[in-house]
Amino acid sequence: MFQIVSARRRAIAAGAILSALAACGSEVDIEATGAGGGGSASSADTSVSSSSTGGSGGSGGLPAPTCAPGEAAMVAAAGWQSGKVIVHHEGKWITPSYPMQGADRMTTYVDVYGHLGVYWIETSTDSALSHFMVTGDGTKFDLYDVQGWFPLVPSPVVTVGVSLLMGNAGEGSSLAHFDPDAYDWYPYPKLSPFELTSAVRTYTEGSVLGVGLGTLNELCDAQVFWSDGGGWTEPHCRADVKVFMGNEIPVAPPQAVVLPNDDVVVVYHETYATIAATWLHDGVWSPPESIKLEIQSLEPAITATPAGDVIVALPSTSGALSALRYVPGVGWGKLVTIDTTASSTLSIGAAPGICGDDALIAYAGDGIDPEIRVARIRGETAEVTTVGSFTEEVPRQISITTRPSASP
Repeated sequence: MFQIVSARRRAIAAGAILSALAACGSEVDIEATGAGGGGSASSADTSVSSSSTGGSGGSGGLPAPTCAPGEAAMVAAAGWQSGKVIVHHEGKWITPSYPMQGADRMTTYVDVYGHLGVYWIETSTDSALSHFMVTGDGTKFDLYDVQGWFPLVPSPVVTVGVSLLMGNAGEGSSLAHFDPDAYDWYPYPKLSPFELTSAVRTYTEGSVLGVGLGTLNELCDAQVFWSDGGGWTEPHCRADVKVFMGNEIPVAPPQAVVLPNDDVVVVYHETYATIAATWLHDGVWSPPESIKLEIQSLEPAITATPAGDVIVALPSTSGALSALRYVPGVGWGKLVTIDTTASSTLSIGAAPGICGDDALIAYAGDGIDPEIRVARIRGETAEVTTVGSFTEEVPRQISITTRPSASP
């Protein structure tokens, strides 16, 4: 069963984290601690260059980020052999990056204590070994082996909300929560009634809404109030919403985000060149709103903004990265070009903005030794910063999470 952390306990934990963060500088040497035997910071491949500290040095002309105490972001990028974790804390990307193992599947998250974390399943031909590591401000990382939850690969592991992940369990999707007492991940005992492609935890305590596909590729959803130990609702499938999953070349499945007011937006493909959004408000789904893309994007990433819009990051097959804004009840905005030299084949990540920005998008540059870049989105302007790089290895997995000042 899930252990429910009280609001009082969360407030105490959040206050302790913020006090600790305020006391820490951002130039402390990185140390590896905790169980699990991960790589240390003295590894030969820990150096990383940043073209921007505090917002200077990027392209796009945005003002320097203005951060409240505790605001932070984590980017994790992993290839077959190795990976890197880079943290942004109160206006500055911290260097050097922290090394991690290669990952078959990976996601970043924020836990109930306000720590930034990364969960990954390492690349292995023998067994799927899972690990996670956490940090408060990027100056020290604690590494642990996962003992309580074993999602199946190669299905993705995705972040649902604070201390809540989701993976494939074979006969449905499995939610897993972080137990702060055992310091491990444990599954919710009841699987979803069908395989979900995305899920969100609403701000109403204990509710999770998942989305996926029906037998005819119609958009379906189901809900569970896991804090009460309840089961999933029966699937609700929409005959009016047909999802395109590609032909010989697949596209990303439907993705969901929750807005600050508890509304949910789902973005999906209608064709290779058309995406659509549908909006859940007061229990009622809106008709789909479509937009024909000026570029072909197979693997978009989406995030909510602090103001309640949705940013859709669109890596094109030609290597350019752009973004669209969707405003529920209003519609789609215009395409904003972010980077014309992004990789056309790698995954990207998107997260709500911090420090006055609308969103952050993490992705890889093109080339044999690709850079790890982060784009700040504010209005219709983007600024790109290089936060790390790989040597003779291409990162297959990229994920980003952000922590607002009041988290969790």
